[in-house]
Amino acid sequence: MGALTSSTAGSGYGSQYGFSINEPTTSTARYEIRDRFSGALNWSHKFFGDHATQVGLFYEGRSGRPYSYIFNGDANGDNRTFNDLFYVPAGPGDVLFGSMSATGAFTPNAAMEQAFWAWMEENPELQRYRGTYAPENAFRAGWVNTFDIRISQELPGFFEGHKSKVWLDIQNVGNLLNKDWGHIVDYGFNANEAVASLVGISGGKYVYSYRGNYNGVPEFGQTVAEGLPTNADGQTNGVSQWSLSVGLRYDF
Repeated sequence: MGALTSSTAGSGYGSQYGFSINEPTTSTARYEIRDRFSGALNWSHKFFGDHATQVGLFYEGRSGRPYSYIFNGDANGDNRTFNDLFYVPAGPGDVLFGSMSATGAFTPNAAMEQAFWAWMEENPELQRYRGTYAPENAFRAGWVNTFDIRISQELPGFFEGHKSKVWLDIQNVGNLLNKDWGHIVDYGFNANEAVASLVGISGGKYVYSYRGNYNGVPEFGQTVAEGLPTNADGQTNGVSQWSLSVGLRYDF
C-alpha cells in the first residue's frame, strides 16, 4: 500500500520507507489513531421568550499519529536518500562516527559518537531495536487533548413562522485560554524524524555523521511540529492554535 503522501503513483511508491526495499512488509498506517476518547456537555436555557441560548463543549483525547525514524543515505540501493529506515546500532563500535574523504578514508569523531549515544539514552523507545532497523511507523507522537466550544442563540425571524439562529464556534479553546494548552505534536507531512546521515562504509561498518537532534532540529529533513508546526509543506500549519468562526442560519 502506498504512503498516501503524494499525488502521483511514482512519487507515492518512491516515498515508501524501507530497509530491504524489495522485501514485502506490512506496517502501521501513517494516519492510524490507535486510541480515541470523546465527550460532550450541553446546556440550554431560554432567556428570551421561547428562544433558547445553548452552550456546548466537546472534548477529544487521542493518541498521536505514528512516525518513523530514518537516516539520510542510500543504504538499500533504491537510488533514494530520504526513505531509508534507521539502523539502530547494537552498541558502541557497531557503527562508526565521523567523516569519509573522497578517496574513502575514514576520519573518526569521538565527540560525535558520544553525542549520539547521549541522545539514544534520551530515546528509550529505540533501545529495543538495537542491532536492527526501527520499523516503519513504530513510534507515536504524544497524546493530544483538545476542547471545542459552541455558543448559539435562537432568534425570531423577520416574518411570522420564520426563525433564525446565530452561533460562535471556538476550536481548540484551551489554546485561547493558555498558549501552552491544546498543542498537537506531529512529525510533518512525511511523518519522520531524521537521526543521522550515512556517509559511507569503512571496514564493513556503516559510517554515520551525527550533528545532533535537539530542540526539534534534526540531522536533515523536516523539523518536529510542536505548537505552530514548522514543516515546510504547510499541511498542518495552525492546527495547534485556536480558531474562531461565526455562523448564521435563517429558516422560512
